[in-house]
Amino acid sequence: MVSEPTDNSTTRAIRRPEFWILLAMLLASLVLRTLVLHADRVVRWDEPDYLILGRNLFTGQGYTVSGRPELHYVPLFPIVTGVLYPLTHNMKLNSDIAFVLFGSLLLLPFYWLSKRLSGVRVAVMAAIFLCLFPALTAAVPFWGTMLEPLYLFVLFAAFAAIWLAWEQQGSAAAPQRGSGACVAAGGLFGLAYLTKPEAILYVVLMFGLLLLGNALRRSLWNWRTILGILTGLLAFVLVIWPYMSFLYQHTGRIMITGKLGVTYVAGQGAVDRDPGLYDRALSRLDEAEEEIIWFSPDRFKYSIWDIIKADPLAFLRRTWQNINTLEELLFAREVFPFYFLVFLAVGWFAAPWDRSRAAKEVFLVACVLPVLIFLPFHIELRYFAPMLPVLLLWLARGIVALAAWLQQTWENLRSASPPLRYGDAPQPQAAEHLGLVRPGRGRLSLALSILLLILISTYFLVLQSRVVNAGLAGMNPSRRQAGLWLKANSPADALIMSRDTEVPFYAERRWAAAPNEEYERFIAYVRKRGADYLIVDEREVTVIRPQLRLLLDEASPPPELQHVYTADDARGKTIVYKVLY
Repeated sequence: MVSEPTDNSTTRAIRRPEFWILLAMLLASLVLRTLVLHADRVVRWDEPDYLILGRNLFTGQGYTVSGRPELHYVPLFPIVTGVLYPLTHNMKLNSDIAFVLFGSLLLLPFYWLSKRLSGVRVAVMAAIFLCLFPALTAAVPFWGTMLEPLYLFVLFAAFAAIWLAWEQQGSAAAPQRGSGACVAAGGLFGLAYLTKPEAILYVVLMFGLLLLGNALRRSLWNWRTILGILTGLLAFVLVIWPYMSFLYQHTGRIMITGKLGVTYVAGQGAVDRDPGLYDRALSRLDEAEEEIIWFSPDRFKYSIWDIIKADPLAFLRRTWQNINTLEELLFAREVFPFYFLVFLAVGWFAAPWDRSRAAKEVFLVACVLPVLIFLPFHIELRYFAPMLPVLLLWLARGIVALAAWLQQTWENLRSASPPLRYGDAPQPQAAEHLGLVRPGRGRLSLALSILLLILISTYFLVLQSRVVNAGLAGMNPSRRQAGLWLKANSPADALIMSRDTEVPFYAERRWAAAPNEEYERFIAYVRKRGADYLIVDEREVTVIRPQLRLLLDEASPPPELQHVYTADDARGKTIVYKVLY
């Protein structure tokens, strides 16, 4: 006798339209991100450093880019991409896989959190926007790190866990009082820190809010609440402890990151749009002439607090200048057009808040607030990536609120009840018509929501190719070409000296950083480090290091160098010299 199959929660979930909508969004995200990667992008800026770290880590060369222990870059992205290297032997492919996979998986914690905070209709709309949002799809491969998809995934998973802890700690029906959710949040915030160090601010803020919120609702002194918060913080410490120990082992200091002070000093060059100033701050030789500042112990001599105290007005001017830059960058048409702010205002102020709504809004603001730490440094859109999904959630909520207002206004105009006069307090029934109690669920509301969803989604889709083309315009294919030439024509143990790691990444050769110095001191250091090849490019020796302009003439190089290869692209030449001894 065959028994009837029993229904369960998994089967019921699969039968719901919500499941299929979310699955469709995941598939759409996978397809869109894969299509974006068909663009001929070049690995550049910080990304090759992270990928070299991953490759070296999983090929027995240690956690290093230049032969010295790496103290700037946190290890999760190198680990995630490097663990695939024995299978793929292609670190760029591994980076692309992480972009597609984690960028798509971000939809899951984001949708869950949006649903908890704003309901299914808003969550579906916000997730669709996130799936198609060009600033988090087409733009990311050209940001120069590729960290952001992994970072946003673990960060929003942590947000979801901390919100679940808040709900469970306030529910008498939750026997564990949120302990498991707190532990998950702490561990996930730890992973977020190991992807980008600034995530440590979220731990302080989110667990601080959890403490304050439980104190206000008088549930803090429940022993399970205290235990949950403490175990969550302990989970965070345990996750980050090995890396913190690594930093302490090589610096003798307890520090969050090894690049805070020197990055602030170099950032003045980015604020002033002076790449030479930025490069000199990082790449001039240290006092011992053994290494550039970026890798030297001298970089720890910079104290950001001492710099601010020495000239607080300069700090304020720089911050204000960066605020203006952020405004221009964030509200550009390719990111979040300023007219979207109308929807945000409607979503925030269409109805008065109760305690539940206030708690949700404070939580969302807390999800955004830590990124403002970058305002005194310099502005890159990728620094502010965690605020973009929250803006999309507020955008979706504003659209639904506007649609509800239209629906309820239409119903109110058709109602036979007398209209309210200015200054009259709304009666309970009238308040419902004014949208102060529940959102509208009529056909007009649904139609307007769908129409705006289609229009904005189409807008995001149309922008994809425009954003990709803008990214491609900034690529330097000649650096990749030079690296591939060296891979085919240089010894496997060759040491390449260059300003950055793009060429050695493609060459799969050892790297040493070239200093920003006058030529005589520059070439002396090149020979002292035993470099086999020297790489320069046209922009480097004309804009960033003009004192080295003589290296642009590959037909008549200095006697210490022999020209062996030149690659050209629309942005200029990349020249390969063999160092003569």
